[in-house]
Amino acid sequence: MIQLSIIVPIYNKADYLDNCLESVLNQSFTTFELILINDGSTDASGEICDYYEKKDARVKVIHQSNGGVSKARNAGLAVASGTYIGFVDSDDVLEMDMYETLISNAQTYNAEVSICGVRRITPGKVQHLGGQTGIKIYQKDEAVSALLNGELLLSTYEKIFKASTVKNIMYEPPLFEDTFYNFEALKNAERIVYDPAIKYNYILRGNSHSMASFNAKYMNTTVLSKKMLDITCQELPSLTDQAKVFDFNTNLMVLNIILMESKTKHYSQYCSIANNLKAYASYYLTAKGIKAKRRYGYLLFRVSPTLYQWVLKLYGYATQSDHLKRKAAAT
Repeated sequence: MIQLSIIVPIYNKADYLDNCLESVLNQSFTTFELILINDGSTDASGEICDYYEKKDARVKVIHQSNGGVSKARNAGLAVASGTYIGFVDSDDVLEMDMYETLISNAQTYNAEVSICGVRRITPGKVQHLGGQTGIKIYQKDEAVSALLNGELLLSTYEKIFKASTVKNIMYEPPLFEDTFYNFEALKNAERIVYDPAIKYNYILRGNSHSMASFNAKYMNTTVLSKKMLDITCQELPSLTDQAKVFDFNTNLMVLNIILMESKTKHYSQYCSIANNLKAYASYYLTAKGIKAKRRYGYLLFRVSPTLYQWVLKLYGYATQSDHLKRKAAAT
């Protein structure tokens, strides 16, 4: 019986794919299937996938035309047969005992979702992400709350999900798909276990999807944050304020990305975000969970959008913000 299905969407990652796949296949936990979705790669990624399928009976390969990360993961979910589901990004590397740890914790604590810590690696910088110290057990509402307030990561690669809990959940393209999948999964789960041990190495490269410059797809982040807010109001009303803060922060983040790149170029999207933020004109003053710099920034934006944009760019250049890195990566 297959205990775990590991799904890896792949698009033009030939330079990094061997390291990633070797780190999966050399796991101390061995009862898994590795589902590789070659999402229309134009480099040697497809051939590398085929090589590993011939090399290891646990590997299954699906070749499809390019449809994006969400469609690739959904293709993997459609054929997954494991008791648990895991996801890996094709240029990252796993610690050898990652899945042994996640499976053991899931079984020991009877949890539908099992989570580990992450090492985030960027040029010249390494961060350990996760927050809590020691193993922590969450109930459903506690886990959704932790996701909304940033205690739990928005990604899915450091988690495994019990298949029976998430079998009806699909990724929604084109951006923010991990966040919404997490939200739905945690909302469906009754028990979640978090272990801060660092087991996943997330490697952020200049060509990574998360370093892409702004385009219209970014608007999907605000669509899904609003959807999360609506669902929370209906199903977890005690968390409504946290969902509002999350939606506010999401809209402000997209606004900042637009302004750091080009308000003129993305004017219709700018107007849409500005209109979304108007709904928080009074709420942001008293809302708990909004950081002071965002609260004051929003106040400045309401008073003078032009001055806000000038201050934002000055701050970005002074701190070498991710917004500048996105812009540089696009040029």
